[in-house]
Amino acid sequence: MKILFIDVDHQYLLGLPAGFERQGCEVKILQDIVKAELEQVLKEYQPDLVVTAGWTKIHTDSRLKILGEMVEKYRLKHAYWATEDPRWTDEWSLPYIKATKPEYIFTIDRESVSFYNRLGFKADYLPWACNPEFHRPVEPVGKYKCDIAVVATAGITWSSYRRDSARILLKPLVERGYNVAIWGKRWDNLDSDIVGFNVASRHLRGKLSYLETNRVYSSAKIILGFQNVTTELTSRTYEVMGARGFLLVPATTAVLEKFEPGKHLAVTRSEDETLRMVDFYLEQDEKRKEIALAGQQEVYSYHNTYGDRAAQILKFTGLRQAKSCRKL
Repeated sequence: MKILFIDVDHQYLLGLPAGFERQGCEVKILQDIVKAELEQVLKEYQPDLVVTAGWTKIHTDSRLKILGEMVEKYRLKHAYWATEDPRWTDEWSLPYIKATKPEYIFTIDRESVSFYNRLGFKADYLPWACNPEFHRPVEPVGKYKCDIAVVATAGITWSSYRRDSARILLKPLVERGYNVAIWGKRWDNLDSDIVGFNVASRHLRGKLSYLETNRVYSSAKIILGFQNVTTELTSRTYEVMGARGFLLVPATTAVLEKFEPGKHLAVTRSEDETLRMVDFYLEQDEKRKEIALAGQQEVYSYHNTYGDRAAQILKFTGLRQAKSCRKL
């Protein structure tokens, strides 16, 4: 079984491609959409399935038009993973789908499945996951050591539950002067009128390569896990737990359905509870390690890896596994 995976972002490159390999597929990766190169690959490689995902820097109008033309010309079986639903369905997912003509749509939002079905697409629910080959513990690094870490991009509009997450998790800690280190973009332009609090520059560590994220998760004592909506889990939820980081998250419906508080991670429902939880767990080194290990075992064991997600895609698209496994 030949899979052509097209993307440039390491978050995607270190996810589903490895999962397809675990399912015995050959995987070829293209990190750009250039007409001559894409057409040559399609002629020579002849993939059984083209898989694309998200909305990253290669997804310009001109590139998406090229991909759509090639899908149509070569009658490709194309599966698109819509990872920006439901917040950006109208702005990103639908324009992407219109331009690239996928036969199958997978979405991280369960409620969006019926929406795509009504539009005439074959759609299925496909949540985020972890890749045990990458999302795993590494040696702690001095520059990443801190009591509390945030790895996140500051919200563009803060109009989703992400704003509430930041208020519950981060606001009380920065206001009380805790040792919080924040990695990510746009925090230096935080609009306190929208989000409801300020973050002093001493907390900001700037951009962080995705390849470095595991080092933060392995070096910080507590990692704050913002959630974008209450009904689904973010990618970093799986990734932090896969890396055996100790995760503190809001007590959303999705979190409580999937994990057991105090066993796999820690949850909070208010600013005051955040302070109590942080104070408690900063003093409980062994308890943090115990919970982090149980969380890692949970996401590794119960259908939360990209191998599981790839198997689901192959089943839904009607493709069978191949016996050989190699990356081209």
